[in-house]
Amino acid sequence: MELTTFAYTIGIIELIVGLPLLFYSKQTMKWIDKAFKDDVQMRVIGVFMAILGALVLIEDYEVSAEPDGLVILIAWLVFLKGLMYCWWPQTAINLKKKWVKNDAAITFGGIAAVAIGVLLVYAGSIL
Repeated sequence: MELTTFAYTIGIIELIVGLPLLFYSKQTMKWIDKAFKDDVQMRVIGVFMAILGALVLIEDYEVSAEPDGLVILIAWLVFLKGLMYCWWPQTAINLKKKWVKNDAAITFGGIAAVAIGVLLVYAGSIL
């Protein structure tokens, strides 16, 4: 997979999740809770995440401080998170439970998701 395609795809997904998380946190967390309750759904999401990451990683790019290297780092993180969702969905659920106890953490998560989404869309445009 081309780095540009990966950066745009993950960037848009981050924005789709991050913006509602920032502005409509309670409703978004209800939706995320529903998604995390179904074991099969968690594993299917994990499979797609792992596939997206793996499609970039098989191209033999290297992690570096350049924009393309940082996108590769994100690809590794997406791949590993996908594996966690596939193989250990309960661990992901436990991490989410710790994370949502604090409203400030939810707001920070929304800000981080939007920032990462914007940076990935920008990276996709310059790669």
